[in-house]
Amino acid sequence: MALTDISQDILTLAGNPGSVRITAIHDDLLRKRGVRLHLLRLDLIDVALGGNKIFKLYGNLLTAQKLGFDTLISFGGVWSNHLYALAAAGQRLGLKTKAIIRGELPAHGNHCLSFLKSCGMELYPASRQQYRQRHDPVWQQELLSLHGPAWLIPEGGANLAGVEGCQQLAFLISQLPGGYDEVVLPCGTATTLAGLVAGISLLSRQQGTPSLSFRHPAFETREKVPAVRGMVVLKGMTSLQAEIEHWLRCQGVKHCVDWCLDASAHFGGYAKRSAEISHFNYSFWQTHGIPLEPVYSGRMMRALFQRIEDGYYPHGTRLLALHTGGLQGRSVDEADIA
Repeated sequence: MALTDISQDILTLAGNPGSVRITAIHDDLLRKRGVRLHLLRLDLIDVALGGNKIFKLYGNLLTAQKLGFDTLISFGGVWSNHLYALAAAGQRLGLKTKAIIRGELPAHGNHCLSFLKSCGMELYPASRQQYRQRHDPVWQQELLSLHGPAWLIPEGGANLAGVEGCQQLAFLISQLPGGYDEVVLPCGTATTLAGLVAGISLLSRQQGTPSLSFRHPAFETREKVPAVRGMVVLKGMTSLQAEIEHWLRCQGVKHCVDWCLDASAHFGGYAKRSAEISHFNYSFWQTHGIPLEPVYSGRMMRALFQRIEDGYYPHGTRLLALHTGGLQGRSVDEADIA
C-alpha cells in the first residue's frame, strides 16, 4: 500500500462523516437531567488503526515520507495501543517499524506483542530505568545511531506532527449534523486535545489553514462553537496545561475556543485497577452494547456521567464524547496498558 492510500482513506473519512458512526446514548439519568449525549465511535474506523491513533500517526507518516525515512521507531509498554497501531500502519505501508519496549518482554508473550511481531515490528526491551530517558535527546540520538536512520515518534505519538494530525478531528466534527455545546474526550498526553482545540479554533476564527492537506470545511453557522473538555486519566499531571498551551502556540493559534482539563477521571491513577470503572464499563456495555476500555474511554465516560448526575450541565445541553479506541487491551491486566 502506498502512503497516499492511507492519506486518501482519511480524506474520505473527513469528507464523509457518515462513515463514522455516531451513537445517541439513551439513559434514565440523561432523561432526568435533560442532557443529550452522543458518542463519536472513532473506535469503529479500523480494527487496528481505529480511535485517535490514526490521526496522531497520520502527521508522523507524512513527515517520515517527506524526509525520506522508511523506518519508524517509537516507544511503549507490552500492551501499547500506540505500538499496535504503528505496527499495523507500517505493515500496510511497507515501512519498517521498531519499538523500544518498557521493561522485560513476558516469557510467554501476549496477543499484543504477537500482533506486533506478525506485522514485522522489531522489539527492543529497555529496563524501566533506561525507559525513563525516552524524552532525553541524547538517548534518542543513541537509539537512532543503533537503529536508524529512522523517524523517531515519541511515546503515544505525542509530537507536533501528531498534534497537527488531530486537527482533522475538528473537520470531522464540523460536518456532523446539528451542533454540540461541549466535546469531551479522554486525555493522557494531551496530543489529541491540543490538535482538536487548534482545529476548532482555526476553523471557527478563520485564522488560517491547518498545516495538513485535508479538505477544510468551515463550521456551519451555529449558535455557538463547542467547548472542549479533556478528562485527564493520569493523576497529578499539573504540567499538561502548559504543554497544551505550547502546542497551541506551535500551531499558530492566537485565540482559542473554550477548553479545560478535568482532573476527576484518574480514579486512583493511570491504568490502575478500579472496581468502580470495571462495574461502570460492564454496566455500560450491557445497557448500550458499546465496549469501553478501562484506561481512557471508560474513565472518561464514568467521570462524564458523574458530572451529569451532579447537575453540572443545564437542561438542554448537547454533549459529544469521543470514543478513542484502544479496545485491543481491554481484557488484560490494566496495569500493563500504556
